[in-house]
Amino acid sequence: MRERRKVMTGRVVSDKMPKTVIVAVEERSSHPLYGKVITKVRRFKAHNVEPLAKAGDLVKIVESRPISREKRFRVAEIVQRGEVVEQIVEKELESLREKEAAERAARQEEQERRAAARLRELGGLEEEQVAAEAPAETGAETPKEAE
Repeated sequence: MRERRKVMTGRVVSDKMPKTVIVAVEERSSHPLYGKVITKVRRFKAHNVEPLAKAGDLVKIVESRPISREKRFRVAEIVQRGEVVEQIVEKELESLREKEAAERAARQEEQERRAAARLRELGGLEEEQVAAEAPAETGAETPKEAE
């Protein structure tokens, strides 16, 4: 008599290979002694005949004959369509990069402005010091000349 095939439900985490998807199946169990809920995630490669399942979809996979070295399941049906998170993340990353570039440019301008102000301040002090030292030297020279 033929055995029943395993049927599991999981989320498609990758659809980058042709005719293959990687499905993450979550198993929740309670620890026998402590009662803590333990979540185990197993990843299976499943045959996606007509590339219908996309990343983020909730799919039902069924055990089948070995299709390749690692593929032992095939996608039976799509239970629920998922949101494509990658596109949203890429848009957010692009906006964050633009903000960071603008902030970096503003910080650079602020540093240059502060450096210019500091140079002007130090340049003014040097001129004042030179002006203050010059009369003192001339005043010191004058008495020597008088002697």
